[in-house]
Amino acid sequence: MSVKRTFGPVLFIAVILFITIFSNACFGQHLSELIIHFNQFKGRPTDSTQVSVCNKLAEKYLYNQPDSAVLFGKIALQGAKKLQLSRQKAKAYNQIAKTYYITGSYFESLSYADSALALSRQSDFKPEIATAINTRGLIYLGQNRFTEAIPEFSKALLLNEQLKDSARIAANYFNIGLAYDELRQFDKAFSNLEKALLVAKQCKDGHLNQMSLNRIGETYYHAKNYKQALYYFRSALGFAAYQDKWEEGFAYSGMAQVLYEMKEYPQALDYAAKSYALMKKLNADWDTERAAHILSKCYAALKNYQKAYEYQAIARAYGDSILNEKKEQEINYLHLQDKKAENLELVRENENSRQVIQSNRIVIILTTLFSMLLLATLFFLRRNIIRKNALNQELKHRNTEIEHQKEEIQAQREELVSINRTKDRVLSVIGHDLRSPFASVRQALELVRSGDIDKAAQEMLFENFHRQIGLVSELIDNLLAWASSQQSGQTIRYKKVNLTEATQKVISLYKFSFEQKKQRILYTCQKDVFIEADENHVKIILQNILSNAIKFTPQNGTIKVFYTQEKDFVAIHIQDNGMGMSGEKLAALFKASGVAINEKGTEREPGTGLGLLLIKQFVKENKGRIEVKSEKDKGSEFIVYFKSIHTTEPSL
Repeated sequence: MSVKRTFGPVLFIAVILFITIFSNACFGQHLSELIIHFNQFKGRPTDSTQVSVCNKLAEKYLYNQPDSAVLFGKIALQGAKKLQLSRQKAKAYNQIAKTYYITGSYFESLSYADSALALSRQSDFKPEIATAINTRGLIYLGQNRFTEAIPEFSKALLLNEQLKDSARIAANYFNIGLAYDELRQFDKAFSNLEKALLVAKQCKDGHLNQMSLNRIGETYYHAKNYKQALYYFRSALGFAAYQDKWEEGFAYSGMAQVLYEMKEYPQALDYAAKSYALMKKLNADWDTERAAHILSKCYAALKNYQKAYEYQAIARAYGDSILNEKKEQEINYLHLQDKKAENLELVRENENSRQVIQSNRIVIILTTLFSMLLLATLFFLRRNIIRKNALNQELKHRNTEIEHQKEEIQAQREELVSINRTKDRVLSVIGHDLRSPFASVRQALELVRSGDIDKAAQEMLFENFHRQIGLVSELIDNLLAWASSQQSGQTIRYKKVNLTEATQKVISLYKFSFEQKKQRILYTCQKDVFIEADENHVKIILQNILSNAIKFTPQNGTIKVFYTQEKDFVAIHIQDNGMGMSGEKLAALFKASGVAINEKGTEREPGTGLGLLLIKQFVKENKGRIEVKSEKDKGSEFIVYFKSIHTTEPSL
């Protein structure tokens, strides 16, 4: 199985997305025909042909609609299990594994690939064995575990050579060469990449041909052979038999980085600009960041520091997004390690089960002989029954104790997992989100000290300083609040709190932010409202919600703050007409963290998710609750309920 490219936040991680090596002619059917056939049996396959249709639909949707690919794959898997179709079952496992791999769900991908591999080996389905092994190699490649990926690709290569599948052979050589390049073993990298190029030419696979030319050029660049690197990048651009926009953009940035090293700055700038425009249009974050970085260096070399700073900021913004993806990959790596440990544990359990079965057989034989002897006398039989009942009672009692212990262990494990996730999130904030603003300020100061920028540019930089310092201040406040809440023995100080006064103070803190984005704050309150809560917690909750409202509301937007009464609770409403949230984002708001909920504001203001963590924790600790109403592009409304202290005039 060959691959296409996705990138991570290093110079060049890997080419790790499958190339479509199939076509409509392979199936003899178009997508529309498959859908018609699928609708005829209403999604419940009753024979091998219908299961095959579901597998083909899963493969058709593999890249454009991964969710649909998983759905069709699981329908095929269910039908194959019911009809006992081993080959179609193995194909379904592989389809689901490939789809999960493409979406970055490495843990699920490895699980289904292992199932496909085990089933295929039982029936000696070599094509499915090769596919499953190749998927495992791609997972290792996606985790930068190149030394582990190479043996997997080599195993798949051996099987594909036996099957004489040229397209997959070329892809295996390509992946092996790519891994050796990342390990900087250039001789082995060139050897395998040239084999991939040769086989791609023989089987007329234009896409893999262009990819191989690009990767050979990149490898020559790594080896500092700039003349040969230029030759291969130009060959990729001039390959008339096939052109892919992604490969074209990669070749442009490849030539730009080579020409920069050769000090041909104007030409490098031209190619980098072409790559930047093309990759931005394709939404290829890593490639866009790479092109922006080259543009920044070229402008700096040409002493156009204003442009250099602009593209440096763009590269940094894309780099932050890629870094978040890297964090998710690290989490997936831990999941893969857990999967390995789980497989080893299953092997040990199977061995123990075999020993138990053997022991049980011996026990049964001995028990039978013993029972025959006991039949000689009623006395021994009666005594044996009494003893057996006593043992059963004791065993039942011990089993009950073991179940209780298992429940306690499971609860402790879930608590530890939760603590570790929270710790990892906080460490991520400290390690990246604090460092990034300071790095931005430091780099800007260096530009100011150089004296090469005018007064207008300096004012722009100073405004950026203020924004970065404000973000750091808010982040530090949240970190200190979270750290304080985690201290053992920390108590909550409930008292009568003037919610109206607390809200007005918080609003005054963000006066500059409102004015900077030209936003209106509409605050409505007829009289003072009193609640029972921890005053510091209340301020932190309001600060984080109001900060998010400002962040996700555009210029000239409106934010409303008002109160309502509900039985024993006072509700404060913070409503904006900003970006809003999709249904999926809203559902995950207080159930996930990191990439799952993180989103930049209207001015690309970054977020960490730590504020939501504090809101959820402090609202719960103050015996309140929170509701969120939101629609995409229609704004959001956060409603926080606090326990009220009734006055003589309950209306608000």
